Amino acid sequence: MTAFPHPVLVADVGGTNARFALAETPGGPVVPVSRVATKGIASAEEAIARAIEAAPVRPASIVICAACPVIGRGGTLTNATWSFDGEAIARRFGLAQGLLLNDFEAAALALSVLEPDDVEPIGASVAPGSGAKLVLGPGTGLGMAGLVVVDGRALPMPGEAGHVALGPLDETDAEFWPRLPRVGGRVTAETVLCGPGLVRLHHALAPAFGRAVEAVEADPPSVAACAARGGEDAASRHCAASVRIFLDHLARFAGDMGLVLAATGGVHLRGGVMSSLAPLMDPQRFRALFDDKAPVVALARTIPLLRLPSDAVVMRAMASLAAAPERFVIDYGRRAWVG
Repeated sequence: MTAFPHPVLVADVGGTNARFALAETPGGPVVPVSRVATKGIASAEEAIARAIEAAPVRPASIVICAACPVIGRGGTLTNATWSFDGEAIARRFGLAQGLLLNDFEAAALALSVLEPDDVEPIGASVAPGSGAKLVLGPGTGLGMAGLVVVDGRALPMPGEAGHVALGPLDETDAEFWPRLPRVGGRVTAETVLCGPGLVRLHHALAPAFGRAVEAVEADPPSVAACAARGGEDAASRHCAASVRIFLDHLARFAGDMGLVLAATGGVHLRGGVMSSLAPLMDPQRFRALFDDKAPVVALARTIPLLRLPSDAVVMRAMASLAAAPERFVIDYGRRAWVG
């Protein structure tokens, strides 16, 4: 696979927002050109058209990552209605090349281009080992992917960890757990560990604080802002409990996923929910719960735990792939839009 013809438009499409940026030359700066609300625009093609119109030069190629399972050259967003048909998009916009990645597949690729300023340790700093890396992110949903390096090439391993089952861990959990909604009879990690999941958790906890569900905060920023106030009234204590329990489960789940891949290269947390809750996190408590993995505590403690405060590195990774696709292990023959 040769370098994608430049300029290259790169896009990060989630269930809430879609961001577009442009790399005019291989290795050149990645400059934002457009940001739209996913549910405010009818289709992916309309959003791409707006981004091309906003770009200073017309792109010759495009690399998109989207919050959906990717099958060949297409996919449909899990938490919104947009669909992607790579060949149709390439024809409509006269593109010489294109590629669709799962959003966490692209986030995993980003782990291969990290700079020191791209990460912040959570708790005590741990030196990375040579094992796999993992990225996990609560957003509109809950995404995860791993990364291993094979003969100097980065191999992403996307997955659907958000849909594994999650269970109560203590008496507090056991009291509210029956009030959580089920998906096919199951409480999954994504039921709790995403933006809407924080609200579900908050609603399930409401009776413990004498509050009616219809009267409590109904979106993640409101819950976070309420918790940050730190008051002693029922609403403030309720919000603080919701955030604390959310972060406790996220820490335990992140540690579990780190063990799945023996991710001594590091577990990296990203996403808007993490950004909003980071000021409310107790890093030492979060790290201790991450490490609480008897009988393999010693292994857990060798796994670096970090936060990605900005998603700009994901856009940079897609631009790097377009400039030097040979660095990344992707089945371009089945997935690139133009043969």
